[in-house]
Amino acid sequence: MDNGHKAIRAAIYARCSTDENRQDVSTQLSELRRYCEAFGWVYDEHQEYDSGYKGTQQKLKALLDEIRRKRYDVLLVYSLDRFSRQAPSKVNRLLDELVEQDGCRFISRLEGIDSDNELTWNVVRPLFAYFANVFSRNLSEKIKLGIKTQREKGTYRGGRPSKQLDVDRLRAIRLSNPAVGWRTLTKLYNDGLPDKQQVSFTLLRRVYQKLSFNGQHATCPN
Repeated sequence: MDNGHKAIRAAIYARCSTDENRQDVSTQLSELRRYCEAFGWVYDEHQEYDSGYKGTQQKLKALLDEIRRKRYDVLLVYSLDRFSRQAPSKVNRLLDELVEQDGCRFISRLEGIDSDNELTWNVVRPLFAYFANVFSRNLSEKIKLGIKTQREKGTYRGGRPSKQLDVDRLRAIRLSNPAVGWRTLTKLYNDGLPDKQQVSFTLLRRVYQKLSFNGQHATCPN
């Protein structure tokens, strides 16, 4: 019997980069499915393996076309950097069009960004769009510099230089999750990252303890 309530149609979008050989979108999908099911939303899954920084993300483009045709009411992603790591101006413009012109709600689960929430949408969202882009730009520059340095020393044998922890990403995750302990913080940092960019619990703790939050020495709950 029709109770007069229209079912919410959600589109789940999950992405990993093509070089994430031992990573896939299963973690993202599992979390997003639970979210939709908790609210009783009808959902479809859309996934692809492509760079959010330099890739074309053809499946995302196709999904956005479906949204423009009013097939979905909500677009749900695991984190904003899974949606895109392109220039913040481009990402924010695309999201504004999605919400304001296409009438689709946007939710990024990890950061708690929701277009129905004025604070997270207007204040938090631009910050994380910036963090996502800076992370990719810095990573690209570090790789180029590392390879150049190794070549100058005659030690370059191919591949990438050793990984480094992205402080901006770590700080952003801590600000969004102030009460979690070391191991949870490490898991949140590594979630969705390529295997080659994931860091150890030991490295994260060592870097984190050198950070300052509001002028105070950074500490973390057990």
